[in-house]
Amino acid sequence: MDINQIILHLDTGKTVLSLINAVADRVNKGGISTVVIASMKGKQVIKFSEALKGSAKVVSVTEFEYSNSLKKAMKKLKVVLVENADLHIQDHREMREALQACSSGVKAALEAVVIAAGKGLASEPVLAIGGGRHGLDTALVVRPSTPEDLVDTDLKDELAVLEVIALPT
Repeated sequence: MDINQIILHLDTGKTVLSLINAVADRVNKGGISTVVIASMKGKQVIKFSEALKGSAKVVSVTEFEYSNSLKKAMKKLKVVLVENADLHIQDHREMREALQACSSGVKAALEAVVIAAGKGLASEPVLAIGGGRHGLDTALVVRPSTPEDLVDTDLKDELAVLEVIALPT
């Protein structure tokens, strides 16, 4: 682990390009083969996927359904789509409130990883991206956990933040 890692502090909703660059840099350092993005509308997923240029599998997780044109663009870029997702962390009040205290982006990123892991799309450490109503602003390297493992007492399968790449200010 690089102890000199600089955490990027982003102005919420204004610096998605800085976030994209930080994510691409971290993926290029190695050890990350999957990027999981919590995205309501999906437009930023296209930008991340284009910037990564196939260097990592991109998984887009949403509780909604994307438009057909957006789905077509994502599939062309080989983005794996998870639509109409059940928000497992949302169902656990204490966990939801604790993560919200960090930021909406932390909660969204971790929730997307849990959903992706539950679908078999994330098993090794992944780079998770999330945000809030103002856009994507958080990037974390995360050890994935399935929804079932969230309530399990076996710590080896526990969801864990391994690195913080970017957080909102």
